[in-house]
Amino acid sequence: MKITGTKNNYNQNRVEIKKERQSSQHDTVTTGSENTHISEGVHKKWLFMNYIGGDCNLSDMMLYNIDNQELTGSDKNTHIIAMIDVGHEENALDGSWSGARTFYITKDDTSEQINSPVIEDHGVNVDMSSPATLSEFIVNTIKKFPSDYVALILNDHGGGFTGAMADNSDGDFMSVPQIKQALSDAEKITGKKIDIVGLDACLMAQTEVAYELKDNTSILLASEENEGGGGWTYNEILNKSIPEAINKLQTVLTKRINVSPVDFAKIVVRGNELHHSVTPTFSAIDLTKMDTLGHAVNEFAEAIILSGEKEAIRTAITKSEHYGGFDEPYTDFRDLYHIADLISNSVQDKKFKETAEGVKKALKDSVIANETAKYRYPNANGLSIYAPTNAVLGPEYNYNELNFAKNTQWDEAIKSIGKTGKHAIRTAPRISSLWPDGSVKPQKK
Repeated sequence: MKITGTKNNYNQNRVEIKKERQSSQHDTVTTGSENTHISEGVHKKWLFMNYIGGDCNLSDMMLYNIDNQELTGSDKNTHIIAMIDVGHEENALDGSWSGARTFYITKDDTSEQINSPVIEDHGVNVDMSSPATLSEFIVNTIKKFPSDYVALILNDHGGGFTGAMADNSDGDFMSVPQIKQALSDAEKITGKKIDIVGLDACLMAQTEVAYELKDNTSILLASEENEGGGGWTYNEILNKSIPEAINKLQTVLTKRINVSPVDFAKIVVRGNELHHSVTPTFSAIDLTKMDTLGHAVNEFAEAIILSGEKEAIRTAITKSEHYGGFDEPYTDFRDLYHIADLISNSVQDKKFKETAEGVKKALKDSVIANETAKYRYPNANGLSIYAPTNAVLGPEYNYNELNFAKNTQWDEAIKSIGKTGKHAIRTAPRISSLWPDGSVKPQKK
């Protein structure tokens, strides 16, 4: 999820949404020096889909994301589509509409206005936390706007393996297995695998998340740490005090239309490197390497379970780079590479050390690109993992629903190092009731 503390002054920077009629398939809009036809069947190199859950306390900044994307807009090589839900109460800032709409993003240099045409008005009763809604959006967009490559950005609250994509009016939130379900269902219908999935939400560059999505996309873009309210690079584009950084960002964004998915992923990481105040960590992960990483972590977990050096392991973990603030389970999201490195240097058993080195190698091989604010997170290496040291009952928060828990012994390793504490006296498994910023997470019905 995103942290709202960076965007408390909503009313000082309000986005104005103009009323738009629904566009027909024959509409033409001007995008700079060229015309782009909004019609089905126009094949381009890239399709960039934005699925934005704005029915929550982040709605203002979600609208900024769309406004920022208009600075580039769709062109002859790229479709940019955004679906956003702002809820029932006419949260569209100027009071002109409520509910969910899908926009075809066109080039527009006017700040604090969304001028892109509306492809579809979905009404007010839209549950953006439903995997069926996400799957339908993917299917319809891919069919209408064919392309060589497809990127999908999920934009909203996030809490690592506990889930993402809140809908306060019509639903709850999407679990990571449900995100996988939506991607899988869409692929079965379209026959097209999404090249890049970006999670513009807090704490989503996590081993458990990457492993869950490994069969449904090739590259994951996400942050190990919490993001600022605006997320990614879009937020600071409107900050006129840093024109040099803005120009650099716009330069890298315009390059996206002629590059491969791997090169595009690297560009996004470099773009976020300009904005450490909002995205202090950010990485691109090769999900084709997740089976290898999962195998390495499993061997590491087996060594932890069998080890007689539990105190050294616990101490090493508590010293590792961690994210997510002070609330559980987020505060136990720790950098996987750093954990393995510290444990390797702390234990005496040679074979145990070898398994830790195996994790380090597998993780490095899976990271396409990584950036971090070194002065704050010197040991952020691209992927975190859930690593509590007091979970004597094993990991909770529905951790056992994850494929990573089913296919590796990491959950058993966590239990094996659990030191007696408050977790030992609970009578019911814990669930995560808050997002990392302290706002209430809609509970599963």
